Amino acid sequence: MNTKIKYGLSAAVLALIAAGAPAPEILDQFLDEKEGNHTTAYRDGAGIWTICRGAILVDSKPVVPGMKLSKEKCDQVNAIERDKALAWVEKNIRVPLTEPQK
Repeated sequence: MNTKIKYGLSAAVLALIAAGAPAPEILDQFLDEKEGNHTTAYRDGAGIWTICRGAILVDSKPVVPGMKLSKEKCDQVNAIERDKALAWVEKNIRVPLTEPQK
């Protein structure tokens, strides 16, 4: 059976998990594959203006039509959003997790 079909994860993500990569690295790979990295604002499936890997705020300001960011700025925004998501997991999941499970 095709690994991607069976688990919904790419070979790259599965390889990172198998190698025991840190959660930020795994999440970055997963989100790059699923969300892409758009440097120009676009409407998501719900009609919300978003940019980079789905951010709706940049520097505490809402994403607006026509907004453009450099790849470097998107990398910064993506890191902030990733770290917020991982902090939520750390705070709310009460069972011990290995690094890749985080």
